[in-house]
Amino acid sequence: MKGTFLICLVMLMVTACQPASPISKLKAPTLEGIALQPGDVAGLQRCRASGDVNAVLQDERSADPAGYQLNATEWEQWRRQGASDAYVAVYGRTPADCATMSGTGTGEPSGGLIVGLIVKFKTEAIAARDYSMDSTLLGFGPGDIKFIELVGGSVVNGTDTGLGPRSVIGTGSVPGTTYYFAFWQSKTFGSFLMAYDLTSSDARGAVDNVNQRIH
Repeated sequence: MKGTFLICLVMLMVTACQPASPISKLKAPTLEGIALQPGDVAGLQRCRASGDVNAVLQDERSADPAGYQLNATEWEQWRRQGASDAYVAVYGRTPADCATMSGTGTGEPSGGLIVGLIVKFKTEAIAARDYSMDSTLLGFGPGDIKFIELVGGSVVNGTDTGLGPRSVIGTGSVPGTTYYFAFWQSKTFGSFLMAYDLTSSDARGAVDNVNQRIH
């Protein structure tokens, strides 16, 4: 019995001294994983205009050289201000709706379109500072807010949006088209979303899904 006890004691000591198995670290979410996803708005299909900002710019370079020059310059400015990466996600109800974002379409989307841009900054402080600068990137910026106000739309700022102190949401319409937008900063991310011809509840649901993935 005594020998058995000693053997068991040694085994327990050896087991206790074994190095603990490394705990797998949770991977940080990617921009693609945070951005608009299939199912965030029912009935929409992913458009080819989606992708990493550098890929989107390269596609635009041949399709729309003038637009490329403007957007590439803006992106370089954002990088100097502390942005490290960005991702664009576009979903449309029909191919014609998607085409409005590729330069091959004509006019406004008519079936439904939602466009999201999410930008990663080096630090949360830089993200907050960039939000206050009202910079424009890939067509997203203060001009959207001014447009909504000009067409008599509704604009809400700050904590009343439910997206934090640095946020703004709004809705508006012109003959034949309705608009919804949301810009907000959370953690090290800046998020921008524009929706056309979608209900406000559908667009807001997509915003909340993106915001939840950030957190």
